[in-house]
Amino acid sequence: MNTQRRSLVVGALAATALAACTPPAQEAQTPDPAVSTVPNPADTIRPLYDPYLTEGAQFPGLEQQAPWSAALLTALQAMMARSQAAGEPILDFDPLIDAQDYQLTDLEVVAEAIVENSHAVVRASFNNSGTQTAVFYDLVWENGGWRVDNIRTSRWNLRAIVAG
Repeated sequence: MNTQRRSLVVGALAATALAACTPPAQEAQTPDPAVSTVPNPADTIRPLYDPYLTEGAQFPGLEQQAPWSAALLTALQAMMARSQAAGEPILDFDPLIDAQDYQLTDLEVVAEAIVENSHAVVRASFNNSGTQTAVFYDLVWENGGWRVDNIRTSRWNLRAIVAG
């Protein structure tokens, strides 16, 4: 085989091998619908419980305790102003644990419903001093992240309390 013909055969084989290894352009550009680019909303809620699980932890004020939605933060600030003016608490328990005192164990935080780039529901369940507790978080997608828009249990709803 002469050199020119050998180069032609080797070049053809290389092109065939490269074509076999390269996915078609359309497949390479099609995103996998099973892979979400939106963060799991449970990952927003889980860190809120770290201080309750750490001996001697410092707790921020209610306004800094969670990544609140703009609407809920405004309502919380108005409630706190009314509470200060009245000289007594309107919210007299910690809504994250549905209690005043705490000794948490068996924490589980799971997303129960998610509508990407819109809203989600996350359930935090735990044992608090022998009482099994479930707290639900309604989240909204705001400013590129999940924000807490309400906290509720079967007995109360934070939005209703702060609207007072």
